[in-house]
Amino acid sequence: MGSQPPITPEAGAARILIVEDHPTIAELADTQLRLKGMRPTKCLSGREALQVLEHGEFDLVILDIMMPDVGGYEVFRVLKGSSRTRSIPVIFLTAKSSPEDVEHGLALGADCYVTKPFSGSDLMQKVRKVLARRRPVRRLSRRSAGSRTLP
Repeated sequence: MGSQPPITPEAGAARILIVEDHPTIAELADTQLRLKGMRPTKCLSGREALQVLEHGEFDLVILDIMMPDVGGYEVFRVLKGSSRTRSIPVIFLTAKSSPEDVEHGLALGADCYVTKPFSGSDLMQKVRKVLARRRPVRRLSRRSAGSRTLP
């Protein structure tokens, strides 16, 4: 009574891996993504994330940097070092907020850098932006371009 049914993602919904050792922050990100119809998976440690990445298929990784077992930079290095996962975009979500930290994260190759504390709407805006860049652009051949109307 009074509880709502779980939100189920649509088929083809973006699969997002959240790597965050703080359970409350992981849950906040998970909830925001589910509310937008995405399919998040939470990992509460870098070690767990490496295991999940070994077998899972993801469209985006939201990655904390400072974690007690395996840090985010190491997870990032492994992710980008594998031919199977190197094309997965990464958003760093971290308390490391100095301009040097942001510059370092982006220089490593992160697609976006979000500092804590953060707003759920800001995170979602950045997730949508990164996912939009990843989607393949449909191209029409010259032959069919003249006979079809583009949206």
